[in-house]
Amino acid sequence: MILWKLAQAIKRRRDTLKLTPEAREMRNLARFRDLVYFVQEMSPWYRRVIEQNRIDPSTCRPEDFPVLTSAMVRENFDDIVTDRAITRQSLEAFIKQSPSSKDLYLGRYNVVLSSGSSGIPGVYVHTTDEVINGMSYGALHRQIKPRTRTTFLGVLDTHDMGAAVMGLMDDWPQRLLFNTRNFDITAPWPKIIAGLNEHQPKIISAYKHYLMTLADEARAGRLNIRPILLESGGEPLFPQEREILRSTFQCEIANSYGSSEVNLMGVALNDWEGIYLFEDDLIFELGSESTCVTNLFNKTMPLIRYRFDDILVPVDVPNPRLPFRVVSESIGRSQELITFETGDGDEHKFRTIFFDEGVDFSGVKRVQFEKKDSDTLAVRVAFVEDSELQKLTGVSSDTEKLEQLRTSIRQHLDDNELNGVRLEMVKASVEDAGPEARIVKDGKKERLVLHSPSPRATA
Repeated sequence: MILWKLAQAIKRRRDTLKLTPEAREMRNLARFRDLVYFVQEMSPWYRRVIEQNRIDPSTCRPEDFPVLTSAMVRENFDDIVTDRAITRQSLEAFIKQSPSSKDLYLGRYNVVLSSGSSGIPGVYVHTTDEVINGMSYGALHRQIKPRTRTTFLGVLDTHDMGAAVMGLMDDWPQRLLFNTRNFDITAPWPKIIAGLNEHQPKIISAYKHYLMTLADEARAGRLNIRPILLESGGEPLFPQEREILRSTFQCEIANSYGSSEVNLMGVALNDWEGIYLFEDDLIFELGSESTCVTNLFNKTMPLIRYRFDDILVPVDVPNPRLPFRVVSESIGRSQELITFETGDGDEHKFRTIFFDEGVDFSGVKRVQFEKKDSDTLAVRVAFVEDSELQKLTGVSSDTEKLEQLRTSIRQHLDDNELNGVRLEMVKASVEDAGPEARIVKDGKKERLVLHSPSPRATA
């Protein structure tokens, strides 16, 4: 049954690709109004919103609705969902008793926990059909043949969207199509590497920094696999990181944009112009400080104009590969927001994700930013091997490259009226500590271990 539904969803995706953007928008508007009729009948919270804002379901548009935040979802959870059997109290009890993503709430709902990328951690429910619909987006960039060996690397015993999707692939009868072996990131690292060498996956899905750690292992000769596709998600993938992955594994790299609330929302492949947004089931409203998304497919927990603290920058593509809008792969979120006072009573906010637009990070393996105190910005940088650094950048040493970065970032701060901010540049190492000391097993950010002694440049 699941394989049949997946095939139907994939067919819908392919049929959508044949529509012009104008035809798709008209179809989506009709689907949106059908959704409004549905929530008016089934959701007490949306019924009140429609009445209070005098919204006519027959003529309405998404912008007629107020913006929905994660805090509002949390406060109005029981009234937003369309199944009256779902309650936040019983859901929280279920999560405590059933930690695995394979356990279904009320016997029919997949539970997904949000890490709080929009400010407040949340819990979201999806039917299996809704999860399958999100899975089908992979057909746009995956070349899966029967029994293709696939792997998900992450936390398995948790209510995570990636674990839920890969868990479905690992169950019977999906195993007839997918040869899936998933690895729990909390397991001993040598055991994970040995398992990957044995399984020889062709497709690996993981957070970016897990994939980067696999690249370290491959370069060290401990990991010997030949994947055809690496799927990165959960955190930004910078150009220099993509190049390291591609040169190490000689395969395609997919940069997936998704969320716990919605599932997959866009993807970029190796040489694509940016991330193509999946606008067949989603309506995006791009703002200067946030993005609102309306999900046309998920009706268990309807999200109309749900706000993500993501900054999506449109990219003009004359001949797009897909009939969807394209945005920059530099997607800023609140976690990358750093605020400093300018010295005249004002403050300036900037997102470190956008540093790559004015700073040459070629030859950089990892970079992290930290506001150490009210007037100090620390930047930790890990470089590729010396021979590769010279080939990529033309500089003879990582000390010289560190000084170039210091100059560029200093200029960026000065251009943004942050002359008073003290800059610390520190060379970091990922080799001095084993993977198990670096990998964050319950989050998305990798820890960098500083050299001792650490060369430092300040300004």
